[in-house]
Amino acid sequence: MSSGKSEITNVDELLKSMVPPGNRDVDANRIRKAIITGGDSGIGRYSALALAKDGCDVGITYAHHEDDAKVTAEAVRKLGRQCYIVHMDLSMPENCIPAIDTLVEQLGGLDIFFSNAGKMTMKQFPNLELSGMDDLFRVNTFGAVLATQRATRYMLGMDPDGNTSKFEEIANMAKKVLTGEVSSPRKTPGRLIINTSVHEHAASPADTTYTMTKHALGGFIKCAAFALAGTNITINGVRPGEIATPLNDEHPEKAMDMERKFLPARRVGHPAEIASLVRYLASDETQYITGCSYDVGGGFSVGEPMVMEGYQKLA
Repeated sequence: MSSGKSEITNVDELLKSMVPPGNRDVDANRIRKAIITGGDSGIGRYSALALAKDGCDVGITYAHHEDDAKVTAEAVRKLGRQCYIVHMDLSMPENCIPAIDTLVEQLGGLDIFFSNAGKMTMKQFPNLELSGMDDLFRVNTFGAVLATQRATRYMLGMDPDGNTSKFEEIANMAKKVLTGEVSSPRKTPGRLIINTSVHEHAASPADTTYTMTKHALGGFIKCAAFALAGTNITINGVRPGEIATPLNDEHPEKAMDMERKFLPARRVGHPAEIASLVRYLASDETQYITGCSYDVGGGFSVGEPMVMEGYQKLA
């Protein structure tokens, strides 16, 4: 029977053990390279600022609002970091490839990828149409997956346009790492983060198709975590609730005044509150977290039936 007594017997040993084994040879002061899709406003914009404060150079994409993207970039540069902008419209998911290629070249590498771009349609069953579903899946799911896949291949130092099955190639490399045949293809941590939604696990009364696309991303995160085992790359999701962003036609600075009695937090969220979780998941301290999604929804999950009733009334 275990005595429960620690094998660490002195202060020097204890202080050394504060750093997890996988991070002991990593330079914490290095300049990391991050790409954020949909970084022109909302959650993407505030995540770019949070990562810049953490010492990252940042590349952002925008679909429609170049002026907003330029404001984000200017703010990142004011924080002392580099920022690059490219146009990327995921209504054609393959558009992610040249956009990411360009940003990786400009940044000089890639350590963090935040798939944030997305849209809503506010369409409900049984009034769905194939064209509308196809459009939303292209942006929210197919575009997100293809963009993440492209970013992953760069993180692993793989040929971005390899002819074999992309995930099979990654999985085979991971198996070799786990069996000791080769060392990890990354010496420093790689971080993949997907912006899903609380509707990754709960229905949206207002948007059936949106709910479908976000459920699909939840499954992708889990599968990708297995495929990336042993590669020193983690993949996780953030699940925002109602956040004051242009996507919701809401201004961030009004979040505190937008009452939601059916939420424990009693209000709408500010995009900076999502960015704080993105910043954490992107950090070196999250080596042992992968394949998971985390709610930032003001208590959405703990009172889900009441919350859903409240949103039904709003819809």
